[in-house]
Amino acid sequence: MGWSWRLLWMTVAAFAASSATPVTPSPLASPAPPLASPAPPLASPAPPLASPAPPLASPAPQGPPHIILMVADDLGWNDVSWHNPQVLTPHLESLARDGIILEQSYVQPICSPTRSALLSGRYPFTIGRQHSVLSPGEPKGLDLQLKLLPQALKESGYHTHAVGKWHLGFCSWDYTPTLRGFDTFYGYYTGSEDYFTHQRSRDLDSKMDSCNNVNYCYDLNNSTAGKTTGTRKQEWLDLRNNTTPDSSQDGVYSTYMFASYVEELLRSRSAEEPMFLYLPLQSVHAPLQVPDNYTTPYLYITDTNRRTYLGMVSAMDEAVGRVVAALKTTGHYDNSVIIFTSDNGGSEKHGGNNWPLRGHKATMWEGGTRGAAFLHSPLLPNPGTISHQLVHVTDWYKTLVGVAGGDTPTQTDGVDQWASFIGSEPPPRTHMVYNIDNTTDFQAGVRKGKYKLLVGPTGKGDWTPPPELRVSSDTAPLLQSVIDFSSDFHSHTARLLSKQPFTKADLARHPLYDPVLLQTLPTDVDGLKDGSNELSPSEAGSQTGLKSSSQVFYVPQSKTKKRQLISAKSGSLDVEGINISRVDIAKISNIKYKNKHNQRTQGEWSTEDFKGGAADKIKTTSDEIWASDLQAAIQLLQQLANTNDTKIQLYNVEEDPEERVDLVSVHVDVVEELLQYLLEELQRYVPADIFPEVPEASPDNFDGVWSPGWC
Repeated sequence: MGWSWRLLWMTVAAFAASSATPVTPSPLASPAPPLASPAPPLASPAPPLASPAPPLASPAPQGPPHIILMVADDLGWNDVSWHNPQVLTPHLESLARDGIILEQSYVQPICSPTRSALLSGRYPFTIGRQHSVLSPGEPKGLDLQLKLLPQALKESGYHTHAVGKWHLGFCSWDYTPTLRGFDTFYGYYTGSEDYFTHQRSRDLDSKMDSCNNVNYCYDLNNSTAGKTTGTRKQEWLDLRNNTTPDSSQDGVYSTYMFASYVEELLRSRSAEEPMFLYLPLQSVHAPLQVPDNYTTPYLYITDTNRRTYLGMVSAMDEAVGRVVAALKTTGHYDNSVIIFTSDNGGSEKHGGNNWPLRGHKATMWEGGTRGAAFLHSPLLPNPGTISHQLVHVTDWYKTLVGVAGGDTPTQTDGVDQWASFIGSEPPPRTHMVYNIDNTTDFQAGVRKGKYKLLVGPTGKGDWTPPPELRVSSDTAPLLQSVIDFSSDFHSHTARLLSKQPFTKADLARHPLYDPVLLQTLPTDVDGLKDGSNELSPSEAGSQTGLKSSSQVFYVPQSKTKKRQLISAKSGSLDVEGINISRVDIAKISNIKYKNKHNQRTQGEWSTEDFKGGAADKIKTTSDEIWASDLQAAIQLLQQLANTNDTKIQLYNVEEDPEERVDLVSVHVDVVEELLQYLLEELQRYVPADIFPEVPEASPDNFDGVWSPGWC
C-alpha cells in the first residue's frame, strides 16, 4: 500500500562553491604488491568544477555497462533534498529524479556490517559480521573464503577500482582491497579520520565510529572548522595509493581529493573496457569538518552540528556532480549504471537526521536501516520512477553481477532486482532479515510483506524533528532567502515555517510529530471530517488541551479510513509490546515444511553451500525442518521468554513506516508466522567474529602509518 505520509519534494536549486581543485594522485593501472615502490609523480591538477567542460568523448560501443556504486557514510533519511527541501543536493536529486528513487532500500544499522553485506551478498549474521564495526587494532576482517563483488565482476572482464573508505579489515594484506578483487585502491583502511590531515588517533577516533550497537553511541564534539575539541592522542596516517602510504594530501579536504582522483582515473582509461567503480565516500561521517563556504547556505540553522553536517552533505553532492561530469566527458556515462545508497541511518548526535522515521544509526528502527538510495542509468526505460519495492543491500551483488552477464555464487542472500527495476517483472523480494545478534543481548528483526517484527532491546527509538524546523524570528529571513528559489515551495514545511494554514491534504500526506506543531493541530478527530478543508493555526490551537509533555500525531489506518488522532506521552503509546512469553512457543515450534526452501524463495541454497557452524547440521531430507538446529533455536526463544525485559514488537511498516503503533497484541497470528521465519534463519546463525584490539597493530610499529602485517 502507498505511504500516505510521504511528501516528495521538488527542489530546483543551484549550489556553487568556489574552491581550488587539489592535485590528484595518479591512478595505477594494476595493484601494487605489498611494500610496493613509491607511487609515480602526481598528475596535473584537475580543472576547477566551474571551468568550461571539455568536449564530450564519443560514446563507447554498447557492451557490459560501467557500474558506479556510491556509498555515503552515515547519511540520514532526511538529509537529501528529495526528502527535505532545505538540504541542498541538486546533483544527487537530479540523478535520483531522472532514475529510480528507492524508498524501501534497506541497509544494516552500522557501517562494517553493511559493507560486508554489500560486497558479499550475505546477511552479516551468517558470516560473523553482525555485531560491531571493525576496530583499527582488531586482528579480524571480512571472511577470506567469500568471493566478493569485485572478484565476481573481474570474472566477467571488468576493471575494478575502489576509492574511499574500506573498513573491512586490514590486519593482513590478504584482507585489503587490492587482494580482494580490486585492481586499484585509493583511500583509507579504518572507519574514520580527519578530513584534512587524513590521520586518526587510536582513542578518540575509535569513539568517533563506536556507534557499534544499540546501547552506545559516542557524542563527539566538533567545531565548524573541524578541529576536534578535547585532548587528542597521537595521530597516524591512514591514506594509501594502492598499498603505498600517501602523505602528499595533507590539508586537502577528502571529498575534493576523492573526486579529483576519480576524474583523473576516468581520463586515464578507455571507456570501451567495462569498469566497476566502488566509491565509498568518507562523507558525511564524523568528525564534522567542511570548508566554511559550504555552511553559508545554512546560517539560519542555529544548531552548529547540524549546520556543519549539512555543509558536508552539500560538499559531497558537489563531488558527485564532478564524478558524473567526468563520466560524461570521458565517454563512460551513456553506458553506465549508477547506484547511490547510505550505509546506515544518520547519527543524530553527529548532525544527521532521519525524520520522520523512528530511531537512528545503530538501531533496527526504520531510521537506522532504511537508507536514502536511488538507481540512475541512461539505459533505464522508465526514468522518473519512485519505487516502493523491497530492496536489501545484499541484492546489489546479484543484481550487478547479473547486469554484467556474470554468475553469482549460490550462497547469497540477495536477489536479482534488475528486471523489476525496469518494470519487466514483479518485485522478487518479499521478506528479509534486518539483523540477528546474540553476542550480548539477543536482538533480532525480520520482515515479511508489510509486517516487521522486532525481538529484544531495540535501542533508543525517538522521532527527532530536524533542527531546521525550529526557526526563530531572527533566522527566518535567512531561511526565506534560501527557499525563495522555488516557486513550487508550498509544502508542509513551508506552511509550518510561515504559519500558513494547514490543509487536510497536507495532513494526509505527512503525519506529524513535533511539539512545535502542538498549537497548530486539532485534538478532535472531527477536525478532519470530509467537509473540513482547512484548519488555521488559531482554530486548531484553541482546541488543544493536552499537557505540555504530550505530543500529537496522526496514525494512518488505511487508504479509505479516516486518520485517528492519538495522544502519547514521552513518545510512547498505550499499546505496549508484549513479553515473548505471551506467544505460543509450542505452537510455532511444531513446524513442518514440505520443502525446506519454501521460506526462502529469494535465494536458493543447497546442503553443499554451508560449511561450518550450525549449518553443518542441515539434513538432506526435504520433508521436515532440520530438527537439531530448530530445537536449539526454540530453546533460545524459551530462554528469552523467561527474561522480563525481553519483548517483541510488530509494526505495519507500509501503512505506518514511522513505527508508531505496536500491533503485537492485535495480530498474534502474524507474530507467530514471523517468529517461524526467525527460527528458520536462526539455524544459519554464526557467532560474531570479534576480537579485542592488540598492541601489535600500533602504527608506531610501521613508521607512523596504519598498516597491515600484524595478524
